[in-house]
Amino acid sequence: MIESSSGNEFEKLFHRLMELRHEDYLPIRTHGNIGDLGGDGLQTMGRRLYACYAPESFDVSEVRKKFLADVESAIIQRPEQFDTFVFVHNDQRGGIHPVVSGMLAGAGQTFPRLVFQQMGPQKLWYEAVYLDRPRMEILLGEKIPVEQVVYSIGLADIEPLLEHLAEHRKRDAAVGPVPLPTTYKVDFNRLSDYAQDLLQAGRPYGYLVDQYYRELLDLRERDEAAAGFRAYYLRMRHEHGDNSDEVLWQMQRYVLGQEAPRWGRDDAAKAVLAYFFDECDIFEVPPPEWRPASTVQGGAA
Repeated sequence: MIESSSGNEFEKLFHRLMELRHEDYLPIRTHGNIGDLGGDGLQTMGRRLYACYAPESFDVSEVRKKFLADVESAIIQRPEQFDTFVFVHNDQRGGIHPVVSGMLAGAGQTFPRLVFQQMGPQKLWYEAVYLDRPRMEILLGEKIPVEQVVYSIGLADIEPLLEHLAEHRKRDAAVGPVPLPTTYKVDFNRLSDYAQDLLQAGRPYGYLVDQYYRELLDLRERDEAAAGFRAYYLRMRHEHGDNSDEVLWQMQRYVLGQEAPRWGRDDAAKAVLAYFFDECDIFEVPPPEWRPASTVQGGAA
């Protein structure tokens, strides 16, 4: 939906998403000879200025011209209104164009007091997963058929990962037993024995997830995938409260969808969940001083 939009259609969709997601978001329209003063949207409390560029075809010279013009205009005409400049685009290919990444880095060196970021289709999806069902229906402009819809992560950087795991995971792989890193986190989050078994089943293959991300040319893909998991986890935690088993099950559906997966993909999903759990991207990390009740009582005795 987002990646297939361009021009005014993309900008309208972006405004609708951000207004549903952030109470302090203000869409900016062009006015007379002053234009938009270098921005298409502004978060007043977050102090983030957004500039949209969504052509039907990506042209490096045009995107450079648009970016530099917006940055210059914003700094001159909105100097006290923002701390972060976000370049919003509809380029659905993995990562961001190297020229754009170079412009962001260069702008950061030229204007060190400001933070420069990009927001493409993947990061827009991360914003969308925070929406509840009514707001998601407003965004989509139609009712969601709850009984028929199949939810899945649907991200370009996860599908290849699942295929990689399904291909390389062998039942007879000599990985040996993998001990639990610690029980504190599972105890703190009150995960059942069944939930712990699910994570433990994926742990022997966590090194394959790490290997996959290490071999990617764009190392930011791991961070973007983690951000997506974290965003969806926070939404599920908000909806299901302290029911950690339900949250974990929803996270599994986030990866696989509601349809019954093939066995290899089911095992791959367990490895992905265990990896992001152990890397502390999902579920809560207990504070340093926290100890399970049984441990505290045992020590007291």
